[in-house]
Amino acid sequence: MSIDLYASWQKFAFLFGKYITIWILLTFLASAASLYQLAGVLEKHSSPRLKEIKLARKTAVAYVGTAVAFWLFSFIFS
Repeated sequence: MSIDLYASWQKFAFLFGKYITIWILLTFLASAASLYQLAGVLEKHSSPRLKEIKLARKTAVAYVGTAVAFWLFSFIFS
């Protein structure tokens, strides 16, 4: 039994590009903005939670990167 990777990739790219909508991208960007704001609030209050501040900023950057990657993928393969 062999799997046709070319056909599987085409099907995946079509479905993934079809289901990436503006609402998913806006959700990622809104989550990133709220995480970045949370990091700012924690930093303003001189919170001893340095790990949480760094994690919130890293997660915000990851969300923005994911949103950009999804947008590029859907732009290229749609």
